[in-house]
Amino acid sequence: MGTPVENVEKSYGRCSVNPQFLDRFYEIFLASNSSIAPMFKTTNMAQQKALLRQGITMVLMHNKGNSFGTRALDRIGESHNKKKLNINPSMYPFWINSLVSALKECDPEMTPALESEWRKILEAGTAYIAGKWDKV
Repeated sequence: MGTPVENVEKSYGRCSVNPQFLDRFYEIFLASNSSIAPMFKTTNMAQQKALLRQGITMVLMHNKGNSFGTRALDRIGESHNKKKLNINPSMYPFWINSLVSALKECDPEMTPALESEWRKILEAGTAYIAGKWDKV
């Protein structure tokens, strides 16, 4: 067993090769709260899935102390703040729970310990992004 970040990266690799992974995430996420689906009604979902892939990668990079990943999370935080997309940080737990649900479906090697590692990394990344919400 590697470090938590290595374990999560391997899990993400296993999920990324599953063509249903991102579709399942969005099915779960859009159904997780009645206010979420309307936010995506005009979204190009193919483009959104590509952005999600990049975003997860940047969260992993940020977690390892990579400045490129951190700068990317800065940009995500700025685009999601209350002056732009207005994605309230209270929505992030729905995102995390939906992603973890999709990961559990798509990673045949998922364990409770790996799920915990995923949650810690995702919570740290979303907390960083949420810190930009009311910054103008």
